[in-house]
Amino acid sequence: MTDLPHPQELTIKAPPDYEMRLLRALSYFLGRKIEAQAVACLSMYLRQSEGRILSQVRYYAHRLQMHEYDLLDLITEDPAAVDRLLQATDKVHRPEDGPDIFEPTDSAQ
Repeated sequence: MTDLPHPQELTIKAPPDYEMRLLRALSYFLGRKIEAQAVACLSMYLRQSEGRILSQVRYYAHRLQMHEYDLLDLITEDPAAVDRLLQATDKVHRPEDGPDIFEPTDSAQ
């Protein structure tokens, strides 16, 4: 597995109102800055979803006759190469399917 440096900054769109209120409450009660709490929540979600995420990685790795962690590394290092490898298969969400509700809009960038 390749050791990649952590990103210096991650900019995300604010969640919908109710989730933002929950995030603010959690941040308040834990005494964290809201940005730190957002990262903690994202990390917790990813760890809790690891099985679901890796089952998807495992499925595509099997189709490509690769080891799942090799595909995971390749997704991190060169997602365009993965796109080329998966041309004959369907991704879960393709850009031509329309915008993702969690993506920032052009006016928000």
